[in-house]
Amino acid sequence: MYKKLFSETIIYGIGSILPRLIMFALNPFIIGKTSNTDFSIFGQLYAAVSFLNVILTFGFETAFFRFATEEGKYQKVLNTSFWFMVMSSTLFMVLLYVFLQPLAEIADYKDHPEYLLWFGWIAFFDTICVIPFAVLRFKNRPILYSVIRVFQNVFQAVLTIVLLYYVSESFMTDLGFDNTISYPFISNLIASILGVFLLFGVIRHVQFKFDKPLFKTMFLYGYPIMIAGLGYILNENFDKLVQRNLIDPASAGSYAACYKLATLMTLFVTAYRMGIEPFFFKVAKKGDAKQTYANILFFFSIICNIVILAILANLDWIKKIFITDSSYWSALDIVPIILIANLFFGIYYNLSTWYKVTDRTNIGTVISLIGGAITIILNLILLPKYGFMVSAWTTLIAYGVMMVISYIWGQKVYPIPYKVNKIMLYMIIAIALAWTNYFILDSNLIIGNLLLIVYISFIAFAERNTLKKLRK
Repeated sequence: MYKKLFSETIIYGIGSILPRLIMFALNPFIIGKTSNTDFSIFGQLYAAVSFLNVILTFGFETAFFRFATEEGKYQKVLNTSFWFMVMSSTLFMVLLYVFLQPLAEIADYKDHPEYLLWFGWIAFFDTICVIPFAVLRFKNRPILYSVIRVFQNVFQAVLTIVLLYYVSESFMTDLGFDNTISYPFISNLIASILGVFLLFGVIRHVQFKFDKPLFKTMFLYGYPIMIAGLGYILNENFDKLVQRNLIDPASAGSYAACYKLATLMTLFVTAYRMGIEPFFFKVAKKGDAKQTYANILFFFSIICNIVILAILANLDWIKKIFITDSSYWSALDIVPIILIANLFFGIYYNLSTWYKVTDRTNIGTVISLIGGAITIILNLILLPKYGFMVSAWTTLIAYGVMMVISYIWGQKVYPIPYKVNKIMLYMIIAIALAWTNYFILDSNLIIGNLLLIVYISFIAFAERNTLKKLRK
């Protein structure tokens, strides 16, 4: 069972991590052609589209996994969820065209309202692809899933580089693209359209039918997940959404660029989520489900600790490769804080098992709203006065609070025998080592990697019996 989960997570990792790594590797090419101020536009618009992706899907991806497992309901669930995605995204685009000009005025895009339209269409086509991608995950076809994801992003990256470096700016200006920051946007739009064509093999199995009673059931199940997802997006992207309007745009651009270095941690958590969500539901009715959940969280937390140590140990050369312009490095101190925040979120995601498998998704909504409220309040009050470090600490606090609330609440409703003492001990040791190397030793490459080796050796020795059982 664990072997299958691990192998699927690896393959899904290729489909979710590799595309993000490709886009991560694209950053220096974009940074090399744009200023800090223009990059703040990049960060803000991608933050905005992340909100749209959550709102337009309305939690129906998780609802699809939940109800498609019921006997004889797969086709009805597929039809209903897919057509709802089509309707929600179409309604959004109609509203966007109607209110485009006032929205551009409010968001300070009156000179480039087309940016809002492009990102609206990106969200539209990405929403259309949500259920077809979910089908591939549900049917255990991680290879096809990964191939499509990777191809989309390779295409987008190559097209972006071609436009930035091999097509004359005068030619692009004649076409209406008068700012180099717009080149990645149009490349993304074309890649999103391409995704629909690549998934046609799945989409053609959708029937033109819509089950209203089933939709109501899925809607009631999904909307709390949507709100919970908004809580996550608030914690993850609200800072980048508002910084351009609350602090110096150049500082906002530096923050957005350095935040992407912490994406290396997010990549692992994302790959894990792709493999684990269907797995949660499939083992929920087994007698040893709770012990399985406990074991998964234990190993997950250890791997996250190692990832944090590895990134911070090698940050000195990583920053030079992925952020080629040193003027962006002013925001580097956010990286260790965001890495730890992502660890807290990953643990919270594991802890969320209890309310998903017991159909109490409204509780996830409550917890996410608490985290979102912390993010909004602290950023709006403190960000203009103290600068971007406030955003990093706010993210850490929000995820930490969500993690603690979920654990305490979950143990009362659906107790799971987590190895809390060991998880906390190994986490504290890892954070202390990482903090010492980064802030006290100024991110020393040699000492940092030695500390990483020491930590891995310590874990291997302390958990030698557990590792032997796992190998068997």
